[in-house]
Parts: sequence; C-alpha cells; structure tokens
Amino acid sequence: DETFVADPDTPQATNPILFVTQVPIPGDFTSIASVFGNHRTDMDSVGRGGDLWIRYPNGNRKNLTAAAGYGVASGFQGATSIAVREPSVHWDGQKALFSMVIGAPSARYQTADYVWQIYEISGLGKDERVSINRISGQPAAYNNISPIYGTDDRILFTSDRPRGGEAHLYPQLDEYESMPTVTGIWSLDPGNSELKLLTHTVSGAFSPTIDSYGRLIFTRWD
Repeated sequence: DETFVADPDTPQATNPILFVTQVPIPGDFTSIASVFGNHRTDMDSVGRGGDLWIRYPNGNRKNLTAAAGYGVASGFQGATSIAVREPSVHWDGQKALFSMVIGAPSARYQTADYVWQIYEISGLGKDERVSINRISGQPAAYNNISPIYGTDDRILFTSDRPRGGEAHLYPQLDEYESMPTVTGIWSLDPGNSELKLLTHTVSGAFSPTIDSYGRLIFTRWD
C-alpha cells in the first residue's frame, strides 16, 4: 500500500476509487487514448506498464494487478508486462471488470500477436486477498474492451471480432480512415458462454454504459 497525505482543505472522497495508470503515447491516431481505433495492441498504440489501482477514502492506495501477480514493477517491460484499461464496478461494489493485455516483445525484431481480454477482479477491500480471473467464453483471438455489467449480470463489451467470426475478414476496417475498428457491442453470459452481437456498427461503437433506467447508452462512428 502507498500512503498519500491530502491537503486538509481538499474535499475527501467517501468511497474507494478504482482507476488505472497508463504509459503515455505521444501519437493520437488509433492509439490507446484516441477517439477511435484505440483497441490495438502494437507497441506504437499502447505501451506496456501501468496497473489497476484502488484508492481508499483514507488516502491509502493499493496496486491491485501487482497484488495478484501481474505486470512488471519496474525496468524492462517484456514478456510478462501488461497494460490495463476501463475498469467497471459491479452493482454490489464487490468486484469489477477491466481489460488487460499481457506480453510484449522481449528482444529486438521479435514479433507476436497480443489481444485485449476481459478480466474480473474481486477482493477489493483493503485487507482482502486480490483475485483476478479471465472471463471465459469471450472471443479469445480478438480484442475485447470496454466491459460493463448488464442489469442481468451479462457482460457487455466491444470487440473487433468480425460479425460472424470469419477470421479471413479480420481486421474489420472503419469507413473513414480504413483503419482497424471494433465491430459493435457484444453480450456474453459468463455462466454458459452464450455470445450475442447486440449492435453491428461497421465503423465502431464506443463507451457503453447503463443508465438509471437500465438502457444501454453508447456512442458510435457513423
């Protein structure tokens, strides 16, 4: 844990805050912080390093991914390095979803394929043991990002899996820049691995969330 001494005049949070740290990427075209095409995993698009953290109301912070044995604390970010993104807390506050990519080249001229996958974390309490598990049933060969819990505990997310799963049609390209894009919003039942495509969006759907009436809200590139 790390201890942070706050300014006494600064309003204090009353609930824990889940957040990620990321390596800055100078370019802003189909990289991790871009408006679209931000699901790519090459080294130019998302640097390895950074973690999933939680900040408790008293100012203490815990590196959750490190506590569960993921990532490289410092130095060269090679085969076991990670990048994380978009944590989303369950309705009961006891667990959360997030996307993580694991691995990077460990030598010059080395190439490999890496994908964002969805993980679930539990043990968020200060003195609880952290547990991180990959969600089964998700498309294993594709990038799955922006996960959230549905009102029925299905997992909603975006993915760059082609609509019908045809590998020869991968990657799908957007209509504006002809760059790789996610294909829409998908729904997964983690209990029986039932996968559904809720909305096929040929130039990408982004940032799904559930409003107070249980409706799915998202943005898309038309």
